[in-house]
Amino acid sequence: LSQAGKEILIKAVAQAIPAYTMSVFKLPDTLCDEMTAMIRAFWWGQSNGKNKMAWLSWDKVCTPKEMGGLGFRHLKSFNLALLAKQGWRLQTNTHSLVSRVLKARYFPHTDFLQAELGSKPSFAWRSLIAAQCVVREGCRWQIGNGDSAWIWHDKWLPRPSSFRPTTPPNTLPRDAKVSSLLAKLTGKWRSDMVKQIFMQDDSDVILSMPRNHNQAADRLVWAYTPRGTFTVRSA
Repeated sequence: LSQAGKEILIKAVAQAIPAYTMSVFKLPDTLCDEMTAMIRAFWWGQSNGKNKMAWLSWDKVCTPKEMGGLGFRHLKSFNLALLAKQGWRLQTNTHSLVSRVLKARYFPHTDFLQAELGSKPSFAWRSLIAAQCVVREGCRWQIGNGDSAWIWHDKWLPRPSSFRPTTPPNTLPRDAKVSSLLAKLTGKWRSDMVKQIFMQDDSDVILSMPRNHNQAADRLVWAYTPRGTFTVRSA
């Protein structure tokens, strides 16, 4: 096969076969390393029963094509991204059957982001907990009435760097909610208060966030897609 043929075969077969299992269970690292070694040996080829020299590190080969790589999947990261998709569903689609079953068993008094491993967990739950950090890293609050998001602790600004204010806590208490920055009757930002509390970079971002009279409750959105919907690629 040519290198192009090998690329297609690896992506369509070798890295696609375990995708269904990876979406439910976290594969052992040793198994991922074994599969990666087989794929890497096939990609670089063999001569007289010996593997040919690898001219690039596998991490560089796995980088996206727009960044100079070939877009091969890093199996461990891909596994966590698929599990994070299930975790995101547990966090946002709380009425589904699997969400209600797992919540009753493992986190009855909190949500998935705050859930713990618990006692005698199943292998599936252990796998989901392993991807919990990915969900935490990628979600942020979309501000509605501001009653759910903490000003100094939560990620609620539409700014890709940290999604949090860079202004250190000052006049407002550490447990202040975003609702304290909003006018109760109109739901608009209290611009004088925002400019007084936050540095200019933060205040400009806050005041640029659109507001209207009828604001629903705050909701969690995925921070790394324009529409706020979860995608495995962005994870």
